[in-house]
Amino acid sequence: MAPTLVIAGYYGFGNWGDEAALSVLIRSLRDALPHARLVVLSNDPPQTARLHSTDSINRWNPWEIHHALTRASAFILGPGGLLQDATSTRSLLYYLGLLRWAQRYGLPTYLIGQGIGPLRSQRSRGWVAQTLQRAQLVLMRDRLSYEWALARGVRALLGEDLAVLVLAPNHAPLPRERAKLGLSLRPGLSPANIAVLRRALRTLSKDFELVFLPFQADQDLDVLQGLALTIPVAEVHRPDDLLQALSSVDVVLGMRLHSLVFALLCGVPFCALSYDPKIESFLRRIEEVCAYPIRWWSTSDMLTEGALVQQILELSARRVELQERLRQARTTLQMTAQRSLDEAIGVIASDLGITS
Repeated sequence: MAPTLVIAGYYGFGNWGDEAALSVLIRSLRDALPHARLVVLSNDPPQTARLHSTDSINRWNPWEIHHALTRASAFILGPGGLLQDATSTRSLLYYLGLLRWAQRYGLPTYLIGQGIGPLRSQRSRGWVAQTLQRAQLVLMRDRLSYEWALARGVRALLGEDLAVLVLAPNHAPLPRERAKLGLSLRPGLSPANIAVLRRALRTLSKDFELVFLPFQADQDLDVLQGLALTIPVAEVHRPDDLLQALSSVDVVLGMRLHSLVFALLCGVPFCALSYDPKIESFLRRIEEVCAYPIRWWSTSDMLTEGALVQQILELSARRVELQERLRQARTTLQMTAQRSLDEAIGVIASDLGITS
């Protein structure tokens, strides 16, 4: 009988970065396990079924989840930064609860493309460690998470964010009179930093055409409204739309992790506003493989208008040189990501008794 794999994560919320990473996981599972039935837990099952051509059930319906788990061969917690209590402890408990539910049903459990943290309480760290110790395999997307897991006796692999394996557009941008600056912002900026950013963008609008890139529109557009600037917004209905929009800009100022991943895929120089350690981990990884220090600012510090403007102008002036470095980094990260993902899926196939 064909296996059934239940996949959970932050899906069906219109977060296009996580949807892109999920699409990579699904593609790889189908390549390795072509007869497997994939069932995704989603906040919007029709949207998930349409985007990924999978079965999908309501992530909030305990009966549907119970029904899926009783018929499943394995449970996968899919790509994303799910094991953290910075958003809320309730979110962390939801995902740990799913893992433990599956484990109580005797299902092998896997975490693929995960990052760990921030975990602010000792209690949260204990919950995560205990749950991961019962998993068959955890594929981490960054070194800090990997080392955290290893130190607690978890069977872990080190990979990359799965979104680096998304297929990016390969067309050359059309020539234009003015350079284009893409903005990816999310909640987390103080009113004082919003004011600094507003002034910086007004200055930059003399040299750049600005475009807003909503990676999760129901959150990000509130930030744009707070800037009180008239900026065109990219129309997005799926991850590919964001890749197309991002491939047409010259520089990115990104706050969303996947805006930086997509910029890397499209060879677009970027700088970052960091609200979470996962941003800094990704930037350090890029610096490691392309030997270029990427400028970033913590959103917990006061931004400086002059430094923002100067950095974006410098990135625009050096974009040809930086594009080559980013291409080299992209190749390295994609090779690592594919190799570790293949290894993880090989473990799943072996555990399910499936041989190629």
